[in-house]
Amino acid sequence: MNKKRIVGLSLLLVLAFSTNCFANTNTPKLKIYEENKTVSIENKVEYKNSIKNEIIVDSVSYKLKDVKEQENKTILTKVKEETEERIVNTSDKYSALKLFENQKQIEEDGYIGIIELQQDSIELTANESYIEEYKVDLKREYNNVPQNELNEIPKTIQENGTTYYLTNPVWNIAKTQSIDGQEIPISYNGVMNYEGVKQRRVTKNYIANVTYKGTLEKEKVDSMTYNLTYEEIKEEKDYTPVVLSTTAGIIFFSGLIILRRKNIFIYNSNNGKWRLVKKLHISKNDRLINITPSIPMSGKYRIVLNNKLYNELLNKNMTIKYFDKQYIYEIKEKEFEIYV
Repeated sequence: MNKKRIVGLSLLLVLAFSTNCFANTNTPKLKIYEENKTVSIENKVEYKNSIKNEIIVDSVSYKLKDVKEQENKTILTKVKEETEERIVNTSDKYSALKLFENQKQIEEDGYIGIIELQQDSIELTANESYIEEYKVDLKREYNNVPQNELNEIPKTIQENGTTYYLTNPVWNIAKTQSIDGQEIPISYNGVMNYEGVKQRRVTKNYIANVTYKGTLEKEKVDSMTYNLTYEEIKEEKDYTPVVLSTTAGIIFFSGLIILRRKNIFIYNSNNGKWRLVKKLHISKNDRLINITPSIPMSGKYRIVLNNKLYNELLNKNMTIKYFDKQYIYEIKEKEFEIYV
């Protein structure tokens, strides 16, 4: 009889002559442990590297399930002030102010903000100018002069640094006297017109200077908050149905059948000695070996396949899972060692 028939007959015998009592297979709710930590941005990398995959709290073993991180930002400010100048053709400050923008958007070293034109900051200074000459007039009056002659009249006059020259004397008869029936002038009033030349500076345009002022802001990450979520490591128990039978031989035989279902054995190195830590059953179609331990162990493992499984997987790849890591291994030997 082949193996399949033997297994089938054995199960029939167990069902016929035994009363089955199954262990409770309800999985208990796993405990969750959370830890919050805020670290400076300078210590971010150091802290992340220090996060443990497994911890023990109050004699309970936990494995890392999730890590959430949050940036903690502060607002930095600085006062920004800058000046601007341009050439204008007016000496009126109000008109010159209209030629400038009221606001400016500034981005500088990560800072952003608006600076505003300070209305009372404008200053005007002459830019281009030239000297021009112009005529000035001066008048002098002389009254009741006996003769309309210029002998006693000054031909030039100095006043406020300017020399005035007599250009147009005007005489008028002030009084007359009748002699032999004729009116003879006896006095004159004179208006003496003088001309002089002055210089003045004419400004063609001006340099207008104004000031802008405001506050700039930027966000800076100064610390990180980490929320670590750990889940209790489930203690692996053998929930294989326990068969109570009236015949001791049937119990032994059914246990033997169950044992033969395990076709891969996991050993862990402990102080130089190999200890069997897990038995698994996999098929050629489901080639995932989960060696994740339920309690802390070393990272050195030996994996042993039975003959039938070894022949089925020879030169084929299988996946080895260790927590959240997975390794691809090509089967070349019946037993092999790995480091995780």
